[in-house]
Amino acid sequence: MKSSLKKSLYVGLAAVSMLGAAGLATTTANAKSYAYITSSSYLTTAPETRNVVPNGTHALYTKAGTAAGARVVASTSTMGRLGNSSRSNDYFRAYSIATTNRGSVYYKVVSFDGRYRGWIYGGKDKTQFGGGVASTQTTSSATMPAVTTGYTMTRPSYWTLWNNPKYAQYKAHKITGFNTTDTFTITGAETKTREGWVYYQVKDEQNPSITGWIYNLGLKVPEGNQVKISYVDKDTGKEVGTGSVPFDKSATYTNVTTTANLNSIVNGVPSGYVPYDNNNGGSASLANRDNAAVAKDGDTLVYYVKAAATDTTKAIKVNLVDQQGNAITLKSADQTLLDASGAKAAFQVKAGDTISAQDVQNIIQDANLTNLISNSGSSYQFVSASDTATTTNDNGATVNVRATYRVVAY
Repeated sequence: MKSSLKKSLYVGLAAVSMLGAAGLATTTANAKSYAYITSSSYLTTAPETRNVVPNGTHALYTKAGTAAGARVVASTSTMGRLGNSSRSNDYFRAYSIATTNRGSVYYKVVSFDGRYRGWIYGGKDKTQFGGGVASTQTTSSATMPAVTTGYTMTRPSYWTLWNNPKYAQYKAHKITGFNTTDTFTITGAETKTREGWVYYQVKDEQNPSITGWIYNLGLKVPEGNQVKISYVDKDTGKEVGTGSVPFDKSATYTNVTTTANLNSIVNGVPSGYVPYDNNNGGSASLANRDNAAVAKDGDTLVYYVKAAATDTTKAIKVNLVDQQGNAITLKSADQTLLDASGAKAAFQVKAGDTISAQDVQNIIQDANLTNLISNSGSSYQFVSASDTATTTNDNGATVNVRATYRVVAY
């Protein structure tokens, strides 16, 4: 009896010991299954180079997502929604980087409006953003107006000066210290990538130490000289609309064929019409280019247009390749500009006609991408394009074309 009890007790203790060892092994294994941070630091590059957009493939966590105790701040669906947002407030700024024992990179990010803050997986390469975020440009270059001096504010209580285009950078803030009756000189122009709104960088003419950014509708062009534009249907000879090109009142003439002035004219083409000839940036549609180069105050210039066809392509998608045929990846802002130019009615062709190499070049010139810096940092220059035939099935469709560039620098 004692022997049996002793044996049972021995077996029971052995079983308890084995269970304890198994539990310890399980705990140790679980502990080893979590990643841990091996290095972390603040990012020190220029803030605007650390603007990122989430792609919805990874969630935002309170710490590295694979670390013990990490909790979700924003789900993958939320991050995807923010990545596709049309509001600049929903961009993110990366400010810290951490690497785990598994070689994974995590970035600490904060949304421009401060609503979301946390860590997100950034791939395996510490030299570039990856994983759940990608580098982004919150603004792109915009065309400067023909007149740049003597502007006044239209609604200073509503549209005022900011240190950056409003919400285009993290912690963008208002600027003070100027009088709302001051006049301003425009020194730069940017388009907000998501909203498409144009902001002008200005300098206070009474206090040059004050500079800032203001929504373009917040400025009033000074009274001065102007050239009248008469839009004439080339096929009928009838005037279908008018416009004007202002220029500095101190100047004796202006060159209407400059890029800024031409963009103003093309953008003013009446609805339902397109430039008659898009060559040379659209200046080929001017009835007299020589007169346009030395236009004086009060002059009227004829700009030929034609009725926009209804059976045309919807958009022309220009795909860039190098001379070896490798695809060139554009910066997001440049891609947006190129796609916008390729979708303009002025560049569409009748379904069944050929998209010429010149048509493609016109689109590239309109987007100001004859020379560019790719997303990888390489510099390229436009070389050539090819004719692309369309069919009647391309009516209302997007047609892909190709443009070749050469590398000029790495």
